[in-house]
Amino acid sequence: MDRAKLRNLTPYRLSLALCVVALAGVVSTATGEGTNDVIDVGSKKQIFLDGFFLDTAEGVELTMHKPYRDGKILLQPDQPWELDPAGNEQRIGIYSCVLKEDGKVRLWYDQRRGKDDAEIRVCYAESEDGIRFTKPNLGLHEVDGSTANNVVLPGPRIAGAAVWKDPNAPAAHRYKTQTKVYPSEQLEMHSSPDGLHWELFGIPKVGHIDTQNIIFWEPGIKRYLFFTRLWALNLDTIKRYRTVRRLESDDLLTWDNEQIVLTPDEADWDIHPRVQERPAVDFYGAAVSPYDEADRAYVMLAQSTRAWMGWEEDGLGPATIDVQLAVSRDAEHFTRVGGRRPFMSLGPEGRFDSRFLWALPNPIPMGDELWIYYVGSNRDHAPSNKLDPAATEDLSGIGRAVLRLDGFVSVDGGYEGGQFTTPPIQFEGETLELNVDSAGGGAVYVEFLNQDFSPIEGFTKEDAIPIARNSVHMPVTWKNGGDVSALAGKTLRIRFHITNASLYAFQFKSND
Repeated sequence: MDRAKLRNLTPYRLSLALCVVALAGVVSTATGEGTNDVIDVGSKKQIFLDGFFLDTAEGVELTMHKPYRDGKILLQPDQPWELDPAGNEQRIGIYSCVLKEDGKVRLWYDQRRGKDDAEIRVCYAESEDGIRFTKPNLGLHEVDGSTANNVVLPGPRIAGAAVWKDPNAPAAHRYKTQTKVYPSEQLEMHSSPDGLHWELFGIPKVGHIDTQNIIFWEPGIKRYLFFTRLWALNLDTIKRYRTVRRLESDDLLTWDNEQIVLTPDEADWDIHPRVQERPAVDFYGAAVSPYDEADRAYVMLAQSTRAWMGWEEDGLGPATIDVQLAVSRDAEHFTRVGGRRPFMSLGPEGRFDSRFLWALPNPIPMGDELWIYYVGSNRDHAPSNKLDPAATEDLSGIGRAVLRLDGFVSVDGGYEGGQFTTPPIQFEGETLELNVDSAGGGAVYVEFLNQDFSPIEGFTKEDAIPIARNSVHMPVTWKNGGDVSALAGKTLRIRFHITNASLYAFQFKSND
């Protein structure tokens, strides 16, 4: 099913997905009638972001998985044009971005130097392995009397980038980015044929845009989507708070259908005692991306601002920013997962990412892993930007977080085991493959059922060969082998029996 067809699902299917996500714990629903809505999964990968594929379930839970971070800085200010001759602050700003193209990781970073960020520009780096980055001498823009640098958007004060590729644009305007520009503080969109040579494309009118502004083409509705900030109670400087909004457009200049897709709720207001009439958590911005590895999957890396401790002279503490994970099946309805615990937490005291971190848009597939690049700083977001007292120096830079491929959320069964059954599906292909970790003494059995839950001969649990392995590409077999082509195009259900294991995704594949 393509993303457009998702909108034709019944409200029951959408509400079930959101309801199960909200539980963020053991899923235990009666194994009864279930739904009769048929989902065409084709041969596309399906991931378990939420309860979308849990039509009936017992003894399983949805588990959010945090990516691993080693605390190493992969890119930081170290070139003459990045360092301030007057000895003032120089740093990597949070509005940076990354794309993977032709086996190369391309990075556009927000480079700032001088007192009060007197100079803000966008620079470019690239890497063959995603770890060792080079800053090429592009010779495009002058800094300190020389063009020997990697500057691609000179400013003088252009607040970062969020580069994306527009599939509808002619080659000369294929790459685009949008950001706030000083001193006008208006949103400007630039376009480029190669991501290096940029020109002004237009000035979209969308109101407040003081964050990293994310745009991409959504084929399901054949419109562009825009995710940015909206202040609630904006005129009240004491009570106002940040939310994430979504807009749509046909031409990238005129935007409509504005709606709030993430906002602090009662739990965010009440997690700590209130010292002012504002929530303890709000959202400085959000990196929203289609997860192109799978069907019907969008991830939001929400930059969560923590401000609830009372300080007399320096605003509300602890003035830190971490990352929460929200998920969606339609890029419109987002739900936070993992019990709202940070998906990416602050680093240990003294490390470069100990006070805030900012996840860059577009997690990058690298073999059997996803790499999420992020900007970290050991200064907080209070008005004075206080340095972590455990730090020996002022640090900012870009690091890397590593997650299992498809590894945002899994369906887990414990030691006593559990099972869930999908809604009716139809598929294309000849074999079934899982992303599964059952190598810790666990096992997963897969059986096929008719739409009325009756077993299909040859594909019952008793016929299934137990999976006790850890692989992102694990074939499923039964006593008669792994060929499922006889069932392709028919309406059926899959029942997964999970003991001491985690299931991340499934996909029907052709042997071609």
